[in-house]
Amino acid sequence: MSHQDYNPQLKSWQRIIPSSEPGQGYIEPPGGFANPVWQTRANVPGEFEIDLLAALEEVFSDGVTELDALVEGLNALQHRDRHGQAWTQESFLQEMAVLG
Repeated sequence: MSHQDYNPQLKSWQRIIPSSEPGQGYIEPPGGFANPVWQTRANVPGEFEIDLLAALEEVFSDGVTELDALVEGLNALQHRDRHGQAWTQESFLQEMAVLG
């Protein structure tokens, strides 16, 4: 089995937040294919995602655990959201919902 940077067989959800009701949306059949944790994204992370990860690691390394401090830390590092704007709690939560 060769290494891949993403899972091309990952089923996409119809909504950002999967349904809590059984049988709704798409369900991957057990044993249908390997689904390693590090390959459960639908595509290769882009530059924005990689930069965000580095910034989050730096902020978390300072012991930050609360959302408001996290957003302040990202802004202090001059890391901007996908639209080039300073982060807000709302924009951060929205981005996390999109990234999963």
